[in-house]
Amino acid sequence: MKGILENFYAKIGITSELPCVILFGMAFMFVFAGFDTQAYVTETALQSISKIYPDRMSTHAGYYGMCITYFFFTLMTFFTPLVVSYLTAKWTMFLASVFYTIFMLTFMLVNSLIFYMASALMGIAAALIWTGHGVYMKEITASGNESRNSGLHWSINFGSLIFGGILLLIIFREAGEVETLSVEIIRYIFGGLSVFTILSNILFALLPNYSKRCVEKRVTYSTTIGKSIRLFCDAKTYLLAVSFLFMGLSLSFYITIYPSCLFFSKSIIGSCFISYMSNRVLNFGYLPTMLIALPLYFTAFIAIYLAFPFDANLKPTTQPTLTLWLVIGMLICMGDSCWNTLRTAVLTKMYGRENSPQSIATCASFFYSAVLNLHIQILIQALVLLAGSICFAIAWMIHLREIKIVASTKENISIANKNALKY
Repeated sequence: MKGILENFYAKIGITSELPCVILFGMAFMFVFAGFDTQAYVTETALQSISKIYPDRMSTHAGYYGMCITYFFFTLMTFFTPLVVSYLTAKWTMFLASVFYTIFMLTFMLVNSLIFYMASALMGIAAALIWTGHGVYMKEITASGNESRNSGLHWSINFGSLIFGGILLLIIFREAGEVETLSVEIIRYIFGGLSVFTILSNILFALLPNYSKRCVEKRVTYSTTIGKSIRLFCDAKTYLLAVSFLFMGLSLSFYITIYPSCLFFSKSIIGSCFISYMSNRVLNFGYLPTMLIALPLYFTAFIAIYLAFPFDANLKPTTQPTLTLWLVIGMLICMGDSCWNTLRTAVLTKMYGRENSPQSIATCASFFYSAVLNLHIQILIQALVLLAGSICFAIAWMIHLREIKIVASTKENISIANKNALKY
């Protein structure tokens, strides 16, 4: 079977870097066509179940479920390197995609206990798939192609929201405008989304396994912890962690408080632009990308602060106009595409993968989303964005200085060796 797959990969050219990145992006596109899209309707679906069956579901179960998800995500990140070392990156992502499918199917028989257990499983799956993602991207990426591959991967991945948005558009057009979803419609939605995650199961299984090319040996858990401790001794880790805090806050904001799934086409445009420019401008996928994201986010934050009522996230509102709502959503999505592309490229270049600060912030944000009003949340995000941008710039300059020092040291050693040979 292994030989058949290798011959198949060779015939269609998938063993080369670029086709592999495309298939990798498609696998993520389908898994998140299911997961990201459900995040836009889960709160509404759970509130509907709460109204129909008050004894089965809490009114704010959606917020608390996502809080549980990112709590387990945070815990699991300490164990996922060991899992990846034994299963390999490919099969770790495959296992995680199966967990995503299980999560979708639990909505066929949803109640509080099942939903919270499934939310915990989702946290484990998220830690597995993103650690596997970082390792696999590192395995298939040649030196110098980090920004290009990252931008291409994210542009394909963001296509997931278009597929999910089309599915929801079809379902809601048939259902009409209703404030409460029926159990039958909820099952149609999550049954349809589970089809996407099942397709991702197939694509992850078909990915070439590049782990055999890596020289790293399987390590014990104590060795993994030792590497993590050494990582925490690096000043750049703490600087980048502040940037990930903002990404965590932003994630919870745009998938539960400000949903705009049909406008993720702008994320595709942003990621394609970064991928294109990275091949033409040195280091474009790093500091320049961050400088593009800053005005996009700040413009969106100011517009939200001025246009939305302060309690818009806590109760229904008819403000602002649909056009303004969509324009703000476009800005947020383009900024998010810049940060995601930036994160993958930087971590692929500097480290393996570290998502704990992001998942901690997301967990906290989902918890306080049911308490703090919209304007306070916008202020928090703006402050963390500013701090994260400054910290990232400092971390990147430290990294460039380290590269110059290493290059200079190698050059001096080379010159010294040549002089020694003369004598």
